[in-house]
Amino acid sequence: MMTGTWSLTDKKGKQRGILSIYILHTLKEKPKSGYEILMEIKEKTEDTWTPSKGTIYPLLKQLKDEGLIKIKEQGKRGKNIFTITSEGKKILNNLRKQGKDWREKFLQFRKLFSEILGEKTVNIINLITEISEIAFSLPEEKKEETLGILDRCLIDLKKLNNKA
Repeated sequence: MMTGTWSLTDKKGKQRGILSIYILHTLKEKPKSGYEILMEIKEKTEDTWTPSKGTIYPLLKQLKDEGLIKIKEQGKRGKNIFTITSEGKKILNNLRKQGKDWREKFLQFRKLFSEILGEKTVNIINLITEISEIAFSLPEEKKEETLGILDRCLIDLKKLNNKA
C-alpha cells in the first residue's frame, strides 16, 4: 500500500492525512465533539463514509497531544468539546497553501484514473480542479465577479443536463 498518497507535510515535516486536516478545518469553524465531527463527515460524504470511533478518537488525542487542538469544555456525560489552538491554525494555513500538491498527486495517477473513469471524466476533473485553484487564489475584490462567472457556467451546465 502506498502511504502518504493523500497526505500533506506540514512545516515541521509531519505528514497529515485528509482526516487530520479536515478535523483542524472543522474545529476552526466551530468547537465540536468527536461525535459531532463523525456525523459531519458522514453528512459531507453523503453517507458514503464515516470514520470509526477507533480512528477519530485516537486522532483527536494525537492532535491534542501535539498542541494543535485542545479541550474547550467538558459537556454532559464527560463529552469533550474540542477547539483548534493558534498552533493548529498555523499548521492548517500552511497545509491549505499546499493544495496544489494534491493536484499534482492526482496528476501522477491520471493514467490510472483515466482507465478507470474514462479520459473525458478525468479531463473534466482536471478543469474543475484548475478552476477552483484559480478562484480560491483570486483577491477578495475579484470574488464577486468570480461568483458571477461560475453561476453562469452552472446555469449552462444545467441546461445541457436537461437536454440529455
